[in-house]
Amino acid sequence: YRLCRRFTIESGHMLSKHPEKCRWPHGHTRTIEVVVSAAELDSRDMVVDFKALKLALGETVERYDHRMAINSADPLRSSIESIHPDSTIVYEGVDPTTEVMAQVLFEAIAGILDVGYQHETYAIPPGRVRLERVRVWETPTSWAEFAV
Repeated sequence: YRLCRRFTIESGHMLSKHPEKCRWPHGHTRTIEVVVSAAELDSRDMVVDFKALKLALGETVERYDHRMAINSADPLRSSIESIHPDSTIVYEGVDPTTEVMAQVLFEAIAGILDVGYQHETYAIPPGRVRLERVRVWETPTSWAEFAV
């Protein structure tokens, strides 16, 4: 069994290694798809409750909303942070391409699912579901994915 939970955020990035306009600050309405699987359904006949996934992963995904992802070595980093100190998500030594974002999100989400999540009403037991992939849509026609 597999299911997908989608999140939508507004986020910016700068690709300092890009030869053209993408090296300047710009933004995207990003859709993030998280696909999980399980060999069998739980006692409620689900892989996992969609709301449990939303609650468990929301903070990780929302961290990107209305923020600017930037390479730690980008020459504009200090200028941006001096104006908006809490506006950046810094990637150490790599450009925050959609491919890199998908990998970073995959690793963070896998960590959450490995240890499980507990809420007063919703829970994801440790190891209950397997993270298969994270797909990040940069535009309605372009995406990057990281998968196991």
